[in-house]
Amino acid sequence: MTGASNQRPGRSARRARQHGVTLVELMIGAVIGLFLVAVMGGLFVGGKGGLRAQNQMARLQENGRFLADALANDLRMAGFLGCRGSASATTTNLLKTPTALLYNFSLGVWASHNTGSAWSPVLDAAIQSASITPAPNSYGDVLTIRRSEGPGIALIAEMSAGTDALSVTAGSTVKQGDWLMVSDCGGAAIFQATNANPGTAGSIQHSSSGSLTPGNSSSSLGRAFLQDALVHRLATTTYYLAPSARSGKTSLRALWSYTVPSYDGSAQPQELVTGVERFVVRLGLDSDSDGAADAYVTPDAVTDWTQVVTTQVELLLASTDDGVATAAQPYVFNGSTTTPSDRRLRSVVSFTASVRNALR
Repeated sequence: MTGASNQRPGRSARRARQHGVTLVELMIGAVIGLFLVAVMGGLFVGGKGGLRAQNQMARLQENGRFLADALANDLRMAGFLGCRGSASATTTNLLKTPTALLYNFSLGVWASHNTGSAWSPVLDAAIQSASITPAPNSYGDVLTIRRSEGPGIALIAEMSAGTDALSVTAGSTVKQGDWLMVSDCGGAAIFQATNANPGTAGSIQHSSSGSLTPGNSSSSLGRAFLQDALVHRLATTTYYLAPSARSGKTSLRALWSYTVPSYDGSAQPQELVTGVERFVVRLGLDSDSDGAADAYVTPDAVTDWTQVVTTQVELLLASTDDGVATAAQPYVFNGSTTTPSDRRLRSVVSFTASVRNALR
């Protein structure tokens, strides 16, 4: 006996119980999936762009702090002549051509401004050499700072005559050819170390013979210095804008420095910070000898460099990558508002530093 409950379902009944996905459902699912991918992709790209912008801004701020510290520290030591303070008749510069740009330590600061057609004052040949090429435009000034380098070294014996060697503790880092200043509260003498190993031997000679550059014009320091005197290294550093070499992008400008002598052995000149677009220097002049700046002028307007008591520096830094900002970022620099054509991030750094030797 065959009952209905024992009958096997037919092919049409089995097919009726199967469920599939229609084309419409597939399309809806695909659209939803694409939407989710687009949302996640947008979040990823937005997050990546935000992180990139934050990194570029952090780098701008770090570079700005570095440059402000470096330049301000150099400016505060500009023209340092020991406890005597400012230059006077008791300061003797034995370096040959003592008024040349690199050797004129009686003046701590010198600068030049490009008027669009020429540099004023005229750049010294030491700056316009093959290895030092400031950008020939009005984007940046040239700033030269003459200063002491590092701590002073005390004499361990007094001199009996101005031609005697200076006796210091043996083992110092002073080398032949270093530019040095020996000073006390009565005055100072600037000269070049001429013997082979002055630091190792603890004896610093200052002969007028030999072939060192610039060399000494005399073997006498002018007077004998006692044990209360200190010996300082001297250096001249020039800051200027030029195309970046480190980034490989010649369209980018960078702030460069050229230090003579290079006591740490670093190659000169050297690129300090890439992405510096503008570099403006203004000098505070004390015309009534009260120690305070009466007016700030551009370098081409200075007629008496002994009146420079303070220096204002303004720097415009830009991110090395374009397309970081979502739109062009207007900025105010040197009193003018500019809207750039690119989408780089920019930061303006400005500070004022007193020229130490000019404070009386």
